[in-house]
Amino acid sequence: MANDTDAYCVPGATNFNKAYSRLHGYIALVICIVGSATNSINIAVLSRREMSSSTNSILTGLAVADLLVMLEYIPYALHMNIKIGPQVNKNTYAWTVFVYFHSIFSQTFHTISIWLAVTLAVWRYVAIAFPQRNRTWCNRKNTITAIVSAYVICPFLCLPIYFAMTIVPSEVTSKNNSEFAEDLALPQNRTVYLLEMSKNVELVTAIMWIYSVILKLVPSIALSILSTCLISKLTTTERRRQNLLKRSTVGPNEPEKQCLADDSNTRRSSRTNRTTRMLLAVLGLFLSTEVPQGLLGLASAVAPDFFKNCYSMFGDLMDMLALFTSSVNFVLYCSMSRQFRCTFARLARRMLYAAEEPAKFAAKLEPTTQVTGPL
Repeated sequence: MANDTDAYCVPGATNFNKAYSRLHGYIALVICIVGSATNSINIAVLSRREMSSSTNSILTGLAVADLLVMLEYIPYALHMNIKIGPQVNKNTYAWTVFVYFHSIFSQTFHTISIWLAVTLAVWRYVAIAFPQRNRTWCNRKNTITAIVSAYVICPFLCLPIYFAMTIVPSEVTSKNNSEFAEDLALPQNRTVYLLEMSKNVELVTAIMWIYSVILKLVPSIALSILSTCLISKLTTTERRRQNLLKRSTVGPNEPEKQCLADDSNTRRSSRTNRTTRMLLAVLGLFLSTEVPQGLLGLASAVAPDFFKNCYSMFGDLMDMLALFTSSVNFVLYCSMSRQFRCTFARLARRMLYAAEEPAKFAAKLEPTTQVTGPL
């Protein structure tokens, strides 16, 4: 196995996989717990009435998809990596079905996140390139339609993955006992269940082409093109803003009203640029994880043995990077959006105040003991 891995992959991939797999469960568990909390906060803040906008609606849909991925990954990490229960449970039919479900569920909702990011980039480009038509093209109805479409269509895009794996029963013998239990010797003639790739090489190859091209590279290329267009528009807008600043100096022959209008446009442009930079950071995070997965998937489609001997060596690492990307959006929103920070602060104060109210009310109802002298 090591020789095959070295032939198809970078040197030391097997040793890296063995070393990192011991840590992956704990790292993933921390990221999922923190990410579940931050994505819940994102949903609570972005869905507030004062935060209502097409962009924030898409970000809310993205946060819901990320939250579902992380909540589902927690039991998977506990079972597969941390091994809090008997090792024998790892190979029961029920747990094998759960791992099968996990592979489909996580990929489906991660794909939803990717295409919502593409939708976000399109909406942002329209807002900058065609500001006069933004309210018509990117109105609330079209935004809701785009979000719902992502949640409905992406499961069908991921449908081929359903047929890529199969549950295979296997009998425990004295030769393969150690493969199924590291800390517990399983009895002889016991049936365990494994999740394996389909034996149909043509089917698996076709599925890897769909996975790498449609699910990974196509949205990555779209994000790259849209991000480049956004950066170009951002540069042009910044240049125009600097020109407005130069002309806004009040001169003896310049109308004061025109100066105030230029100043108002400058402030509006500055807010738009800050939002665009924040969204570019979100899109950049997606590209940093999706492009490597797409390229590795493409290599697996070209050379079928590459998946088993190399791709699988970095599967846990790519899972961790994808989870991390889905958990840091809260930090980006707080650092780059003043409106998000203010809304989050008001919501936090309101929750703290609501938590303190029952205690204050109970304190008022407590009877007081009055001490009097002898009669």
